[in-house]
Amino acid sequence: MTTNAAADTSPAAWRVVFACFVSAVFAWGFGFYAHGIYLVELQRAHGWSTGFISSVVTAHYVLGAFLLPRIAEAIGRFGPRTVFLAGLSITTASLMLLPSVTEPWQLVMLYIVMAPGWNATSVAPIAATVGQWFDRKRGLALNLALSGATVAGLVVTPVLLAAIPTLGFATAERLLVAIGIVLAAGTVALFIRRGPLSPRPTAVRPTRLAALRQWHFWSISAPFAFVLLSQVGFLTHLVPLVTARSAGGGPAIDPAFAVGINAVMALVGRVVLGLVIDRLQPRPASAICFLVQVGAIAVLAYAEAPLAVYAACAVYGFSVGNNITLSPMIVQREYTPDQFPAIVALSTAVVQTLYAFGPGLLGVLRDASGGYGVPLAACMGLNLAAAALILMRVRRPA
Repeated sequence: MTTNAAADTSPAAWRVVFACFVSAVFAWGFGFYAHGIYLVELQRAHGWSTGFISSVVTAHYVLGAFLLPRIAEAIGRFGPRTVFLAGLSITTASLMLLPSVTEPWQLVMLYIVMAPGWNATSVAPIAATVGQWFDRKRGLALNLALSGATVAGLVVTPVLLAAIPTLGFATAERLLVAIGIVLAAGTVALFIRRGPLSPRPTAVRPTRLAALRQWHFWSISAPFAFVLLSQVGFLTHLVPLVTARSAGGGPAIDPAFAVGINAVMALVGRVVLGLVIDRLQPRPASAICFLVQVGAIAVLAYAEAPLAVYAACAVYGFSVGNNITLSPMIVQREYTPDQFPAIVALSTAVVQTLYAFGPGLLGVLRDASGGYGVPLAACMGLNLAAAALILMRVRRPA
């Protein structure tokens, strides 16, 4: 216990949290929130369908999900700093080439290459890295590190949207990516390293295989897979959804402000959760987050007034970041510390495999129905199913 307590209070540990935060800003800013912007710009430049581009994003997430257990093993073998820097480099190279694509197959290949980069800097690697430094305060540390994902939506997307009209998509995207990689890679290189609670590499594989045969594992993974299928699809299509409202003859709605208010409230939600996270029961808290989103989507499905749209985006955003944090928190509460990195990696892989279909599913439903009514109804159904599943009582593994 002395070692664990020392790790929790070490200045080096909090520097690791900061580096993970900065890396998350880059990863989510350009590799998650910005997909909606890429969708709009690629449609404008090449006339490609929403369903095609969204399906490419889906394939990107699915491929990355299969790589996550290997990435967890790479962190154990090579250390988190090497894995993070490799992921950031791959993502940067892919993003620099993105504005130059002219053929559909080029977009497909680019997203395939980008898959390991995004996944080497996302939830599972951040959770595994923070877990090497924190035990008793792991919930707070993980929440702070993953707040970078929320700040990404608040900073990167609005800045990119604001820069495109002046600089053009290619210049704006490449300039911001260049600034982002300098900050992220520099911080990672300076501060991320192995922690005192790093598990032995040999402990990963047996836990990973055994978990797949346990209902307890699926009682965590399935609900978050459903809700993030809904959430990732919704956020990927938020910009075109809001843009379509204005283009249809309704009042002008600013997509940058809609994304920004969503991100601001996601940050507020994270701060509120961070203050009480170690005293909450994470399963009921997760169900509440899922149901809050249902209400917000229901309003957004019918709202046309800008104020109502912005309010719905704000309410939805309140739980966006927490839906990423709460899954590792349940794993921490219900599994042993030695099992934590492998279980989080496998659970994230399962969740990502399903949520990868969010952008493509909503894109296909939108193309088939001619609007976003059916896709939003599908999102609500997924969240309701997730809320019911997460509350099912399970016996903890021996």
